Amino acid sequence: MFDRLRLMSDYEAPTPVWAPASVGAFVLSPTHLDHLGLDETLRTRLLRWQQYFDDHHPADLCGWDSPGSSQRYASEGEQLREELERALPGLRVELDLWPVPADD
Repeated sequence: MFDRLRLMSDYEAPTPVWAPASVGAFVLSPTHLDHLGLDETLRTRLLRWQQYFDDHHPADLCGWDSPGSSQRYASEGEQLREELERALPGLRVELDLWPVPADD
């Protein structure tokens, strides 16, 4: 299906998992995650990470509600990237932490 994925939150996206640019860089739906064969725990953690972004970096605020929220988001993103790569051998996962300030 894909040789790589991007892990990245965006405002009110259904999941934080994106197809590569070579096939349109579209956001995957929860159904797509099911088709990847991810276990329930990892799917749930991915959806919760996306919801955490929406709750703590809302579009109307255009920033994090606290520095701690930003740090927690980045840390969880690193863990999820590693777990996603382990769950999908041979597939490269790129983590895009665009909402995290460079000094975090």
